Amino acid sequence: MYEKLKPVGKRIQDARKVLGITQADLADKLGISVSHMSSIETGRANFGVETLMKITEILKVSADNLLRTDIPEVSAIYAGDLDELLKDCTAEEVESLLAMLRQMKTALIKARPSDN
Repeated sequence: MYEKLKPVGKRIQDARKVLGITQADLADKLGISVSHMSSIETGRANFGVETLMKITEILKVSADNLLRTDIPEVSAIYAGDLDELLKDCTAEEVESLLAMLRQMKTALIKARPSDN
């Protein structure tokens, strides 16, 4: 299994579901089998640039959005996502969300595998 592909596959799956497209429909539009589509979405299969380009066109999402590698430009995407989520919140709601995010971050850091 390709560990780095799991989150990419999950983002593909999420984008597909937002559009209300079934896995079978997406596979058909890509010209691949449903089992291969399933393997892409679960990170069990690698896929080429041409397939990635077709996925972005069909799902109307950017490759940056799907790949989200650890580079500064991706941080800008996350910042935009957060701005979008917070834009219609009251100040009190923003404070509550920030407190929850801080707690979640602490829990995630504590749950990280040790390097030992």
